[in-house]
Amino acid sequence: MQDSDWTPSPKRSRDYSGRWTKRRSSVTPAKRTPVQLQSPSTQAETSTGQQPQSEGRKLIVNKNAGETLLQKAARLGYEDVVIYCLENEVCDLNHRDNAGYTALHEACARGWLEIVIRLLDHGADVNCGAQDGTRPIHDAVVNDHLDVVRVLLSYGADPTLATYSGQSVLKMTHSEPMEQFLTEYFTDLRGRSENDPALSWEFYGSSACEWGKQMACDILANPPDEEKDEDKNYFVFEFSDKPFLLCYNIQTSLSCSPCNWLLLPAVLRRLKMSVRIFQSRYSHFEIATITEAEFYRQVSTSQLHPQLSDLQFCSVDGRMSLQLVRCVPELLDLLGSTMELLTEDCETVIKFTR
Repeated sequence: MQDSDWTPSPKRSRDYSGRWTKRRSSVTPAKRTPVQLQSPSTQAETSTGQQPQSEGRKLIVNKNAGETLLQKAARLGYEDVVIYCLENEVCDLNHRDNAGYTALHEACARGWLEIVIRLLDHGADVNCGAQDGTRPIHDAVVNDHLDVVRVLLSYGADPTLATYSGQSVLKMTHSEPMEQFLTEYFTDLRGRSENDPALSWEFYGSSACEWGKQMACDILANPPDEEKDEDKNYFVFEFSDKPFLLCYNIQTSLSCSPCNWLLLPAVLRRLKMSVRIFQSRYSHFEIATITEAEFYRQVSTSQLHPQLSDLQFCSVDGRMSLQLVRCVPELLDLLGSTMELLTEDCETVIKFTR
């Protein structure tokens, strides 16, 4: 079964009545290996350097019109064949047929956005003109492919260029969205006055320019709420009738981030109980073990911790272990500490016991 297309592209209906002839030749990317083709709706991505295999379908390339395999695949929307031609340099990327049209013209006229991006990424001339001065952006505007126009502009297409007959992109529009987009684009290029109500555009997110299968998520779908006033600008004070126990910001394991810990022996002395009784009554408190050397190393890097000379170690080589208990509100409450929150304006004081 052979796939042939006698219908000229939409942009060629005005001057392409004699372009396609009945003399045709069957051409494949490699003379000895036929090309596997898939319809645009069931295309599968081809791995890098992997040549499509034959399934009995071949492209009919019109050599008499100066057409190449890349142009034919770009016009019909066969992305796998386009990828194969680009990666293996089967033909010239910017080759022009007898009318001066390139593969980028063909893809823009049909609205194949992914093929357009692949051609541009491989260095296609975004402002290449045909014999009548038609540029790829003209084909996209005439056929009302707004997403393709956006991509061409982002790759440096010049919308001010007109055809040799004097047709500009604004004269080629057929829909209100396309006309509004180009009008606002040219207005931005010329500059707006300060009193212009359209000085700033309403931004609905770049997801409108994306195509579904490559978009992971809509970034602006669920924007975070504004930070509430009551959750910021507070000063926290801790009060106690007894001297405070030293709190250390220590990382006890590689899988956990640094957090506040108290020395378990100091807590036991304050509560006047043994380790066995403490663990039986408060088994939900997290207890960690760390060597004296590692504890000394982490404490020495902090400017808020006490002087190193104040730290007493039981072993000379620092191999003995220290037991730490996680500093949590319930433990502070058990030690008899009270907390007060002072707002930034120093007018409101919130007292509570933890």
